[in-house]
Amino acid sequence: MWLKFKASVIKESLLLLRDKAGLAMLFIMPMALILIMSLLQESTLKKLEERNTPVLVINNDHDSLGAHIVAGLNETEFFELHQTIDGKPLNVQQLKKLVTNGKYRVGIVIGEGASNALRNKIKYEIQQQFPPEEGALFSPPPDPDKPLPKIDVYFDPITQSAFKQAVMSALNEFFYAVEAKMVMEIYASMMNDIIGIELKQMADFKNMIDLTEKTSVGKEEKVIIPKPAQHNVPAWTIFAMFFIVIPLAGNIIKERESGMSLRLRTLPGSNLSVILGKAGVYFVVGMLQAASMLLLGMYILPLFGMAALTVGPGLPALMIITIAISLAATGYGILIGTVSTTQEQSSIFGSISVVILAALGGIWVPIFMMTETMVKISKLSPLNWGLNAYYDIFLRNEPVSGILHYALYLLAFALSCILAAWFYNRYKNSR
Repeated sequence: MWLKFKASVIKESLLLLRDKAGLAMLFIMPMALILIMSLLQESTLKKLEERNTPVLVINNDHDSLGAHIVAGLNETEFFELHQTIDGKPLNVQQLKKLVTNGKYRVGIVIGEGASNALRNKIKYEIQQQFPPEEGALFSPPPDPDKPLPKIDVYFDPITQSAFKQAVMSALNEFFYAVEAKMVMEIYASMMNDIIGIELKQMADFKNMIDLTEKTSVGKEEKVIIPKPAQHNVPAWTIFAMFFIVIPLAGNIIKERESGMSLRLRTLPGSNLSVILGKAGVYFVVGMLQAASMLLLGMYILPLFGMAALTVGPGLPALMIITIAISLAATGYGILIGTVSTTQEQSSIFGSISVVILAALGGIWVPIFMMTETMVKISKLSPLNWGLNAYYDIFLRNEPVSGILHYALYLLAFALSCILAAWFYNRYKNSR
């Protein structure tokens, strides 16, 4: 058995070392993919942070509400306000056309009389708080049937819903602040009229709550900012490790076509030792892949101005889950190579199946964007087990016990693939 295992290891090592294109695919291309994807995401995030969203505004109100809104939009860093085009005032049709054509992403039209309509609504709500016997608090009394203030928001038709929600949330937050200020102005006027007290200054109700994003990881709370490296490095590392299926399956078929497998079977011992020899060589390759790509995230990405991938205290957990992923990828490659009959079949089916497993596992599309049914299906993908384990290590600082169940899933998958390949090989050779 040892003789077969040794012969298999030597043969696989020589075949792999002679395949320069295969080595480039296994090491250089995944590292380039991680670097390119991280650079693209980093530049996109910086661009979104640095460039304010261009907004067209038409203020037909010409009163306090319109003035407050325009002043507030000018102050905020989220919007870049434009009220004229080429020095000329806008009309609604021009605004709609510019937004529809994509020259501006958002357009806001503040309706005529919006301030008076808002004052009327506020006065009516205040009036309802007092019993009827107190009589009218305002002269003239507020009209309950008067329409609400009209503010229309137009979006570029290709704008995604997530961006629309973000803009509407920012606008609503600002509109509420304006409404609160006008409510206080009316209450201050009432106090002056009723009891003769004039407020010294208007209260500032902004930033009265300390809202800070925190992480529940560890004993001490700290602000956490997700980094592109924390997704790209583990995701594409797993993807590259599973792409080992192509050279591994191809070598198995070459061995079969050249008669090498027949000569190996003449050696004493079980054929399982041959399979284990292949698994041993490609397991080492997978570990080298993971090490090179994790080191790229830790030391190369910072050279391009990106945040480094930090392992923290999770090195033992990182080692265990990486070993499990490498074994799972190797086992899957052995199964594909054993079952396939031609190199074309193994390369096409192997690559497509890995892409499908990656798509299901959250490598291409984040899990939170999937439907509930797809989230349940994604849990069947071994790439999802590995990715979730890496997330737990890098983002939640989970110890070995926190990712052990994922490692066991991956080891069970690897063992199932190797045993299935062995039984299939025995069945085929016995015919």
